[in-house]
Formats: sequence, C-alpha cells, structure tokens
Amino acid sequence: MAAMRVPTVGFRLAALAAALAAWALVAVGGIVRVTESGLGCPDWPLCDGRPLPHGSKEPIIEYSHRAVAGLVTVLVALVAVWAWRRYRARLDVLVPAVAAAVLVPFQALLGAIVVWLELPSWIVGVHFVVGLIFLAAVVAAAGAAWRRPGRVAAGGFVRLAWWAAAAGLLLVSLGAAVVSAHADEACGRDWPDCNGAFAAGGADAWLQVSHRTAAYAVAGLALWLALSAWRGRGPRLAGVSPLAAVLAQIGVGVAMVLAGEESAAHEPLEILHVAGAGTVWALLVGLAALVGAPAASQRAGAAVPARAR
Repeated sequence: MAAMRVPTVGFRLAALAAALAAWALVAVGGIVRVTESGLGCPDWPLCDGRPLPHGSKEPIIEYSHRAVAGLVTVLVALVAVWAWRRYRARLDVLVPAVAAAVLVPFQALLGAIVVWLELPSWIVGVHFVVGLIFLAAVVAAAGAAWRRPGRVAAGGFVRLAWWAAAAGLLLVSLGAAVVSAHADEACGRDWPDCNGAFAAGGADAWLQVSHRTAAYAVAGLALWLALSAWRGRGPRLAGVSPLAAVLAQIGVGVAMVLAGEESAAHEPLEILHVAGAGTVWALLVGLAALVGAPAASQRAGAAVPARAR
C-alpha cells in the first residue's frame, strides 16, 4: 500500500542520525546553560569577532553548541528533502520531517536573540522548549520511518503511548519554567517534601513541586507502558526504554536536591538532568511515532498485539 511504503535502510539511518544529533544538541545546550557559557561568544554568528573561538572554556563550549547545530541543520535538511522526494505519501514521515526543517531557522533566530539580549531568562526558557519541540519532530520522523508494516500494537497501548508523550511535554515544559524562574533550589535540600511541607516557600516552591509531581506521573505512565509491552501489547524494547530513562532522570533530580547547589557534584548532575530530559522526551515521542496514531492502529486491526521485539 502506497501509504505504508517502507523507507529504505539509508533513509532510516539518516533519520536516526538526525534524531541522535538533535538529542546531542539539547544535551550540549544544557552544558552551555549549566556552565554559564551562553555569552562565551558574545556576538553571532562569529565568536568574539572571529570565525573560531579562542582557547578559554566558555567560548569553546558555546561554539561547540553552534557546531552541533550546524550538523543537525544539514541532517534535518537532508531528511526533509529526501522525505519530500521519495515518501510524500507517508505523511507520518513527511510532516514531522518538514516541520523540523521549518523550525531550524526559527530556533537559530531565537538562539541569536538570546545572545544579542544577553541571556534574558524567559527567552532562554522559550529557546529550550522550542528546542524540545524540534527534537520531537526529528524523533517522530525517525520513529515513523522505522515502523514495520504488519507490526500492529494494541489500540490501548497506542493511546497510552500518546498520553505518555503528552505528559512528557508537560514535564519538560515545567522543567523549563523551573529553570527560567530560577526555582531550582526553591525546596532547599528537602525531598520528597519541600521546605518541611508539601510545598512551602511561595510560588517557586509550588512550581518545583509541580515539576516533581509531573515526573511521578510520567514514571507511572512509563511503568504502565513497560508492563503492557512486556505482555506483548506493544514493542518490548521501545516500550520498556522510557521507564528506565525516567527512573534514572528522577534519581539524578533527587541527587541534585540532596547534594545542594554548593556541592561539587551539582554541576555534573545538572548537566545529566538536562540530557536526561531530552532522553525521556525523545524516547516517549519515538515510541508514540513507532506504534503510530491511534486511528491508524484501529484501521490496521488494533486487536492484534505486536510481536515482541
């Protein structure tokens, strides 16, 4: 059937490479923020008036983010053009691939504005959220490209995967809000409570607790997905992966709180937490794209469980 034309191995590998590069861009962006290297190159597109950075740490970190962004741009453009020329009938592949390509200049402009305005927190937050939406589009194209015709997940599993992805978006958005509001330490070194109560300490404390609560909800959905996948209602490896990632992410978040901002471990833990946010989000979106839209699953016969992978 033309609508389910299977992409070539080359296209699938290109889409996977673009997804991995987009994740790396989020992770390197986290390093830039945590190390306060956002103004390591105080101008754009040059770095302090030069095409390459000088030898100190901050310019090199900031420039590495720009270099990864350049690689991502090339890969995303390649996948979008390839999808347009060869897989126009596969809207599940084409739409996110083209959306990612459209987001590239918008995200680049936001990054330039962040530098020009010298890191206002609200624009940094918007830049991060748009980066995660961009990551989702690239991952969705890759997930759809790797979907196998005839491997149909149960309808309930498909719907659960999409609900988990939606919860993941809420989680990462609240995380970006915590960063923008500088509410990272709003609960001090308390966990699971916050300043000796459920959420004592004002609006920042409530924001931090909301982020934590969303993390617990995503963990519950990820556990449900893992159990369903293990019972053969969806792809096993892809279905279990989000649970492992979200548990690791919660562990890193708790370690950050208990260690405290003055600890030498805080900065590396914060970098891992940003990279973990991208990992959890990418795995949830990738799983949803891999199993397909709920309506498509029903048309294909959602009562037939997927073979274990």
